[in-house]
Amino acid sequence: MSAQDLAAAFPSSEDFRSIEAVVRTLSGQASIGIFLSDPEGQTLYLNERLRRMAGFSTTSASGECWLTALAPEDHDVIVTEWSAATGQTRSFSREFRFHRPDGSLRWVMAEAFPLRTEGAPPSGYVGMIRDITPRHLALEALHACEDRYRSLAALAPQAIVVYADDTILFMNNAGVRLFGLPTAPSVEGRSLSECFPNGFLQDLPVANLTHGTASATPVERQYVHTDGTRLDMELVASPVTFDGHSAIQVLATDITAQKDAAAQLRGAHKLAAVATLAGGIAHEFNNCLTAIMGFSDLALPLLVPDSRVYGHVQQVVLASKRARDLVTQMLMFGRQAEGIKQPVSLDILLKETLRILKGTLPDNISLREWIPGATHPIYADPTQIHQICLQLLAHSELAMKPDGGILEVRLDNVHLTPSTNEHNLPLRPGHYVCLTVSDTGEEVNAQDHRRKMGPLFANLPDGTQAGTELAGIQRMVSEHGGTLRSTSTVGQGTTIEVYLPAILPPGSLGATASPRAEAVDITGQKEFLAERDKER
Repeated sequence: MSAQDLAAAFPSSEDFRSIEAVVRTLSGQASIGIFLSDPEGQTLYLNERLRRMAGFSTTSASGECWLTALAPEDHDVIVTEWSAATGQTRSFSREFRFHRPDGSLRWVMAEAFPLRTEGAPPSGYVGMIRDITPRHLALEALHACEDRYRSLAALAPQAIVVYADDTILFMNNAGVRLFGLPTAPSVEGRSLSECFPNGFLQDLPVANLTHGTASATPVERQYVHTDGTRLDMELVASPVTFDGHSAIQVLATDITAQKDAAAQLRGAHKLAAVATLAGGIAHEFNNCLTAIMGFSDLALPLLVPDSRVYGHVQQVVLASKRARDLVTQMLMFGRQAEGIKQPVSLDILLKETLRILKGTLPDNISLREWIPGATHPIYADPTQIHQICLQLLAHSELAMKPDGGILEVRLDNVHLTPSTNEHNLPLRPGHYVCLTVSDTGEEVNAQDHRRKMGPLFANLPDGTQAGTELAGIQRMVSEHGGTLRSTSTVGQGTTIEVYLPAILPPGSLGATASPRAEAVDITGQKEFLAERDKER
């Protein structure tokens, strides 16, 4: 409809009563508040909708003005702006609150425009006021939710990043720490490319929230710190509304430790499989060695001692003994996965170990055994104790190469008391089994002539792994409740003592109970080890 059509539709300008009726009808039935004022801004008319909105009475009162209904906090600002608009004959637009007589507040949006006719100054103002309380309450609730979200996200232990249009809108403290970035306020507002590698947060599958169902697909990506540290991340993206705008929220979880643990577990499974395979191969190989050594022992008495054939058969026997030692190590390795502690007779186990060692020692190393008799049993893992004995003997043998010397092995029962613990060993008073391994190797530096005491002291030739091996022995001994002590003297060699808690027979003085000790037949264990000793 054009302006001419609108003018033609209205009554004639001379028919003031009809025009007044049209205006009053429109004003009375309007869904918004309407007011009229003079050029100075003094209110001349309020419609019924505006009266209800401001809380005025239904009867009109002279001098009644919509400005009188303003909330005290908004009064001075709105009056000043309304006066400035009327003084400059310009339009007015502002949001504010009405304070109603019942104490409630209503948010409104007011707009007022000058009434102009062609070639004449404004004859007043017409204003429209809309009730926006529901929208404002919704915005307040939204802001409250966002404030709660910020508070919860800021304290969350998981890293949270919110971005939109390649710009970071929010990042909590956990994210700042995880990604090694500056403080959160300085990060917000920066682009993703400034803080993250290209493609790190882009192209993530976003959860679909349609019909109230969310299905976020985790994505694993690697993040590299500025110092070169690499972290494995699991990223989950979902759509959110942040500050009234659509955005993407990303939850980042550091799974580096989990992946490392999984890799270690896979390595342990592989090692267990290799150990099982080694045990099976060793058993089969041991059957072959039994035939080789048995027939070689039968053939030797039939040969002339000085003949070449006799020497060849002797070499077969020596090689078979070395292979037998290798088989023994493979069998012990194959049983490492069990790790079950039980009462062990160390004297029988040590004799078995020395029997293996005798055939492998060089001619320039003499072995002396001091195992007077049966010692107290110990509660231990036989595989680890066997490994401790082998590593100690190998350590001493290596210390005496290439000049040779004397390797002395001793086993004793020891009763430690506060008065007899002269070396201040970190052990409780009680009964122990002491394994002593001594060698005459020149291990100590010539500059150090003092007697040195303490665990893991050994200065073997450069390039050896003695320190690492002794540290492993000390760890295994500590797991069994014992300790290791090493003493080195210039010109005399090194003595290593291993103290392990002993199990005394029930009823004896100072007997102590050990876990599961009563459930195992110690005598049967000794007979079993003795039978193995005979077989070898």
